[in-house]
Amino acid sequence: MRIATMTDGRQNRLALGHDERWYDVGDASTESSITVLLKGVDAARVFVTAERALSQDFAPVMPLLPSRNVMCLGKNFVAHAEEFALFNRDAEVVPSAPIIFTKAVAALCGPTDSLVVQEGLAHQLDYETELAVVIGKSGRNIGADSAGEYIAAYTVINDVTARDLQALHAQWFLGKSLPGASPMGPVLVTPDELDPLGDRLLSTWVNGELRQRAALSDMIVSVEQAIATISRVVPLQVGDVIAMGTPAGVAVSFDPPRFLQNGDHIVSEIEGIGRLENTVCIV
Repeated sequence: MRIATMTDGRQNRLALGHDERWYDVGDASTESSITVLLKGVDAARVFVTAERALSQDFAPVMPLLPSRNVMCLGKNFVAHAEEFALFNRDAEVVPSAPIIFTKAVAALCGPTDSLVVQEGLAHQLDYETELAVVIGKSGRNIGADSAGEYIAAYTVINDVTARDLQALHAQWFLGKSLPGASPMGPVLVTPDELDPLGDRLLSTWVNGELRQRAALSDMIVSVEQAIATISRVVPLQVGDVIAMGTPAGVAVSFDPPRFLQNGDHIVSEIEGIGRLENTVCIV
């Protein structure tokens, strides 16, 4: 099942995708509406009827707004861990335990929104296309063997990072939280449509040039392991989002680095989920 928040510019509607069409299942004007749908997505399938089909005037916007910070994994692909260790002068290349950090919800924006960054705030903008996991069942101390029961859907996120702020403040939160500069979407896709998940390719293009490409099977820590690790300390809630880390090819890895500039067009795509298409706008 494919789940989306759709708009025609006047109203936002929750929608389910079926046979390449979108069907209206309710109002999306409240923050909690999408989490209600996530908890009952199987039951929601009965609402997919021709009478509720949305017109082609509707297009996806950010599928959900998490109720708290987005939880993220760092250095979760070996090749990226190696390239980032050079930038950050890390003694340890591949982490001995999962690196978990957070990103402010205010950093998120829609799948086609401009990435608006205040001039002078950051000068080293980097892209990081990632798989994002949406939690559909609350729990804590979740075992990796049962973690699949807690996954409602997957989506795409571009974990845009200000490398200069990341280096300046040492802790990653501020460098990862530029307001409205990290797109997510375009839709949520339930796990049954992406099996096997590991075969899916993740790709990033900047101005038409392929910068990142990797299979999701290349992740060091699996989705299930990430859920187990996080829930051991922080109880998970419906609507929580976990970003699973990015592969090699980020801007800082080039010599010299190829940071994003005003007007750059970034496409972030995961096979079977969809693509984000955003343009950098320095104001």
